[in-house]
Amino acid sequence: MTYVDLHLHGAFGVDVLTAGEEELDRLALGLAARGYAAFLPTLVPVGFDALEAALARLAPWISGRRDGDGRGAVPLGVHFEGPFVQPTRAGALHREALLDAADPRVVERFLRLADAVPGRSMITLAPEIPGGLELVRACAGRGWLVAAGHTAATRDQLEAAVDAGARHLTHFCNAMRPFHHREPGPIGFGLVCDELSLDLIADLRHVHPDVLALALRVKPADKLALISDAAPPAGRPDGEYTTWGETLTVRDGEARNAAGDLAGAVALLDEAVGNLVALGVDRERATAAASSVPRAILGA
Repeated sequence: MTYVDLHLHGAFGVDVLTAGEEELDRLALGLAARGYAAFLPTLVPVGFDALEAALARLAPWISGRRDGDGRGAVPLGVHFEGPFVQPTRAGALHREALLDAADPRVVERFLRLADAVPGRSMITLAPEIPGGLELVRACAGRGWLVAAGHTAATRDQLEAAVDAGARHLTHFCNAMRPFHHREPGPIGFGLVCDELSLDLIADLRHVHPDVLALALRVKPADKLALISDAAPPAGRPDGEYTTWGETLTVRDGEARNAAGDLAGAVALLDEAVGNLVALGVDRERATAAASSVPRAILGA
């Protein structure tokens, strides 16, 4: 087992947001069969009641897992994808579940829940929203991996986020302000900023192969990781699946919601590595991008 996935919502019909211990073990064993050593269960934005319930299930399961315990891939903590992101860049995330980072009571309640999670936490947020930089500082001060994502940040706003403690970019290019030659935004700045690592979905649906090639050429190998962003239907046949309160249609390697937006991915990291190798990337680098590099980026 080798792969380490920083961004996985579920697979094989298991949703980490709602799964109990038995389902989580089934997910972990399924991932191990696909070459996974570890992963970050990743939560989409939901209301506080649902978040509290999810963490109440996940926390004891995470604390009870160890390398070599025979129960499959090991959870390293939790990745909060949101709920403090830019509504205009929310993508398939539910806008009605986003939270106000400018409200100290909301932030305090969120952090109190998240602080109870064992392991190393990761949060994806939009630093440009009101209260965003203060939240970057609060999360970085707790030792979390703070990533910018689902963001419309300008280049200067992202530089301010790095100064505040952000160190990563989530699903590079996806749900971000596009690159412009006079406003490079997170894409241009992410490629040239030595302090920022980034991750990519290499299912050949989320990012064009030429963009993958560009990132691989420009970004140092130790700053570029692969993620799956796998949705619960990953690893299952094409069809329609009820996920996150809506119907996702899986067809030809894509998962799309009723609006036609990509809603997570269905390719796991073994497929992502294979895709890079098929594009001519050295297998050693492709494998490292899905194993040792994400583990080092997380600091786990």
